[in-house]
Amino acid sequence: NTQNVRIIHEFHDVFAANDEYGSLRGKTVTLKELQTCPILMLDRKSTTSEFLHSMFQRHQLDLVPEIELTSNDLLIDLARIGLGIAFIPNFCLSEQTCDLFAVQTEEELPERELVIAYNEQVLTSKAAKEFLSFFD
Repeated sequence: NTQNVRIIHEFHDVFAANDEYGSLRGKTVTLKELQTCPILMLDRKSTTSEFLHSMFQRHQLDLVPEIELTSNDLLIDLARIGLGIAFIPNFCLSEQTCDLFAVQTEEELPERELVIAYNEQVLTSKAAKEFLSFFD
């Protein structure tokens, strides 16, 4: 088999908010309740966007994001100033984002994987092989 996939990291997505949404802290909310808040997320072309849209559709809900961007860092910045609730991977929350909290949802958000997919027959560069060795 020449097609290979390596799992780099397993993670969960979270809805991250600042204290402007402090009424949600410590509560468990439904996706329907989150629909009433401005949702900040990656743009429609991303797999994260497809994932969240399908999650809402499975619960017969229509997701209309307030803002769609191409960067999790920008989503975090906008959430930090209170423009909405950002949908980001949990590994994006850190000591630098301690002013944000993860909103607990009633609907469980499934675990996802960050992967590297490659074809051994095309993998000719020494740099690419060295890069992959970091994940052995």
